[in-house]
Amino acid sequence: MPASPAIPESHRPILETAVIAYVSTIRARDQLISTNPVSFDWDGEALRFSTLKSRMKYRNMKADPRLTVCVMDPVAPTRYIEIRGRALLEDDPGGSLNQKIFRKNMGRDFDLDEPGAERVMVTLVAEQVSTPLLYGGKLDHLGS
Repeated sequence: MPASPAIPESHRPILETAVIAYVSTIRARDQLISTNPVSFDWDGEALRFSTLKSRMKYRNMKADPRLTVCVMDPVAPTRYIEIRGRALLEDDPGGSLNQKIFRKNMGRDFDLDEPGAERVMVTLVAEQVSTPLLYGGKLDHLGS
């Protein structure tokens, strides 16, 4: 397996400061694309998010692990990073990743799952990284 492409230093701050990513999966039932906002974790190496096994995106990734994650720069929304790759799905029975993400973003513990909910940790195994700038031009006026 080839090495994962590197996240450019210029775009790492996006992954360090953004709260929401947009995840696109391929719907199992009709092969159309489905996109959902998710909170995510970036540890400097990997982008991960949590989902429930009852969610459509989980069923989609189970049937076809290809996915794309797009994260906009919270300061300059014409800058973004798009990462294409495959989902690595791992059971997370205690919901530890979801707890970590929720605590980081909300400052408190997560307690919204129904009893018996089954959580999965999704790790994006990157195959391609794109860092376009919408509309071209420079961002000097935005401090980037």
